[in-house]
Amino acid sequence: MREALTAFLTQFPVVTLFAVIGIGYLLGQLRIFGFRLGVAGVLFAGLAAGALGPDIALPSIVSTVGLILFIYSIGIQFGPTFANPFRREGLRDNLFCIAMLLAGATIAVGVAHWQSLSGPTLAGLFSGALTNAPALAAAQEIIRDNHRSLAAVALQQLTDGPVIAFGIAYPFGVLGVMLSFQLYRSAFRIKPARAEPGEPIEVRDFVVQNPGVTGQDLADVLRLHKDLGFVISRIQTRSNTADQTTLATAESRLSLGDIVAVVGNRAALERARHIFGEPSEIHIERDRSVLDYRRVFVSSKAIVGKRIGDLDMQNHLSATITRLRRGDVDIVPDSDTRLEFGDRVRVLTAPANFDAVARFFGDSIRGTAETDFASVGLGMMMGVILGLIPLPLPGGGLLRLGLAGGPLIAGLFLGRKQRTGPITWSIPMSANLTLRQIGLVLFQAGVGTRAGYGFLQTVRASGIQMIVAGAVITAGVAILSLVIGHRILRQPFEAVMGLTCAIHTEPASLAFASLISNSDAPHASYARVFPVCTVAKIVLAQLLVTWK
Repeated sequence: MREALTAFLTQFPVVTLFAVIGIGYLLGQLRIFGFRLGVAGVLFAGLAAGALGPDIALPSIVSTVGLILFIYSIGIQFGPTFANPFRREGLRDNLFCIAMLLAGATIAVGVAHWQSLSGPTLAGLFSGALTNAPALAAAQEIIRDNHRSLAAVALQQLTDGPVIAFGIAYPFGVLGVMLSFQLYRSAFRIKPARAEPGEPIEVRDFVVQNPGVTGQDLADVLRLHKDLGFVISRIQTRSNTADQTTLATAESRLSLGDIVAVVGNRAALERARHIFGEPSEIHIERDRSVLDYRRVFVSSKAIVGKRIGDLDMQNHLSATITRLRRGDVDIVPDSDTRLEFGDRVRVLTAPANFDAVARFFGDSIRGTAETDFASVGLGMMMGVILGLIPLPLPGGGLLRLGLAGGPLIAGLFLGRKQRTGPITWSIPMSANLTLRQIGLVLFQAGVGTRAGYGFLQTVRASGIQMIVAGAVITAGVAILSLVIGHRILRQPFEAVMGLTCAIHTEPASLAFASLISNSDAPHASYARVFPVCTVAKIVLAQLLVTWK
């Protein structure tokens, strides 16, 4: 039976690929000691399939394409928020994470010395203990670059070493971070913070009572104030004959007694009260006969990636954007806010303009999920070329960002830029998540089947020692990060948990951290440092490969 199954899977690698993905996903849904492997179940299904025989291994192009898809999609997603990782809070948090990763590499070297591990095994153990697939791929790539003269079979055995160690260390790499959070909370008796409801966005009307804001363009008035956080949608001009409600524009001029409708949260509305005057008893936003709003989806490639201020909607459409919903979050945009695929904007205009507004933004749910594969292909090509550029090291060595680092850097840059002429680099969120999942399962299925046979032999020979070695790295980095971040640097525990999850690249632990903290603070910290952590682990994994 085993021989027949092995022969069948060897003859039909396409069947092997989809069987590993399907069974791996089912495996990832099983709860083991209170947690699930998730998509990592595909890696273990691949290892199990590969353990049947060395000829079952999927072609290397499967894992290569999967890795590039996965890491490039991550870069595109985080690019818009990755303005400068070393400014303000980003400087402190990223330096902290780099220091913790260096400490983790030091712990890994100590473990390697203790158990006499080779460089490739050490790099895989480090990547698995910190659950980072791109670092694993980078380690394999540097091995291939440094041993091109070896025979194909010998080179394959050498590149399988990191994958085997990765698979052994990975399970505790997922579980260990969550256990560390629980142990630390118990030891220092940390209670979860009370959940703070998100501040709702409201509309409030103010009577203009401040002479300092009258007689000049509204844009000039608001330019004097920073971080306003509100949008002025309508202005009602008072007169002896008839009151007139108009759309607020940059050229609008206020007079004493006018009423302005302001959109923002409570803090922003309080700032508006200090600027304009006291709240009005008249609610001009309730009159929808002259001006009304419509919610539309942003799906037009012509405007995605552009700043709202550059659209000049007030002159072209006699319309203005008062709110923007991105994902599950409502925000008050400003002129510098760049539109993304899938944004849902609330546009204020005359009812007769509704059709023109819908055409302008696209207003297509389908358009928010489709992917421009021309930009994806060009972006990944640039990432691969960037990863192939050799970087000189002290002592004459060379280092490459590789197929993991190059696409990540390219994705971050292009995601930040969002568009170049007619090319839109951003990817709709739903499509991005799909591409990322496809890439990750292809990568894990490929490396799993190629390393499965050696994985079985290693577990039989020294499985317990390797598991302990990986656990030491995982727990050591997690506990060290919590103690230094929370007790020494005095950072909020919720934020430190997010940083620790980014250091370990662990989304399952991030969800757990948000759950026990009743806060979104872990997510904010995670997003701020994730790209730098990923690049740092890619570089460290390549350096650890050379350990002797």
